[in-house]
Amino acid sequence: MSHENNKIHDCADAVCIIGSGPGGLCMARALKRQGLDYEQFERHGEVGGVWDINNPGTPMYQSAHFISSRDQSGFIDYPMPAHFPDYPSNRQIFEYVRSFAVAFDLYDRIRFNTAVKDVEKEQDGRWLVTLASGERRRYRAVVCATGCNWDPNMPEVKGQFEGTVRHSVTYKNPDEFKGKRVMVIGADNSGADIACDAAKHADKAFISMRRGYHLIPKHLFGMPVDEFGEKGPQLPMWLARPVFQTILRVINGDTRRFGLPRPDHKLFESHPLLNTQLLHYLQARRYSGKAGRVPLRGSARGVQRRHA
Repeated sequence: MSHENNKIHDCADAVCIIGSGPGGLCMARALKRQGLDYEQFERHGEVGGVWDINNPGTPMYQSAHFISSRDQSGFIDYPMPAHFPDYPSNRQIFEYVRSFAVAFDLYDRIRFNTAVKDVEKEQDGRWLVTLASGERRRYRAVVCATGCNWDPNMPEVKGQFEGTVRHSVTYKNPDEFKGKRVMVIGADNSGADIACDAAKHADKAFISMRRGYHLIPKHLFGMPVDEFGEKGPQLPMWLARPVFQTILRVINGDTRRFGLPRPDHKLFESHPLLNTQLLHYLQARRYSGKAGRVPLRGSARGVQRRHA
């Protein structure tokens, strides 16, 4: 290590922000509004975090979109444009995040292409931050806004399978499914999106769910479902749960007829599956549902793995 890298740059009156995705930019604006000094580091060359599909390692894919609605999801004092659809695409969210950084003049305070290697709390309560270059800087506080969806967790897949087994973080374009038989293992919101892509583009598609989910439509009574939850009748939980379960039963019917498992939890006890197309493609027999764990064997179908 050089003498320069041994030197500690004392920024003890400043706050260090790591990351310039939506969370990091929100914190930067808040500190700036309060007149507090800060420095911000971003390992990529642009703001946006996972919403920048060109950011190496992002799990973003072409069909990804917001699962909370436009009017319920904007930055404070900076709403999303009115011409955005109810559920904006990933490209629209990326441009919106960039416009937020421009509107509040946040770009100039960000050190791009600068990764943070280590953060250590010192005895006096201050923080020592080491950059990937070896440079060390001391701050009064550190805000870690790096997100939690960067590192794929690839579980061991049992069985004999000669096809391709991949994690969803590697998925970008539905054309990758053309001419293939595809199974998507896992059915959180991204898994359901990818299963719908496979239903449209693969020769045959399957979705495997270890547990059942409550399937929530994106719109309810003519408005985005989260907006209805905010503006609709405010019911106590003991009443809201049976009312909404009845509504879902009327809309969806018994999803077990498509091979999906029954939810093992009550509505609102766990994050629901917000997807309108999933049942559409199951009803159209564009893909099949598989309940429980599915052993992999042979070479007939490619497999895609979701985040664990």
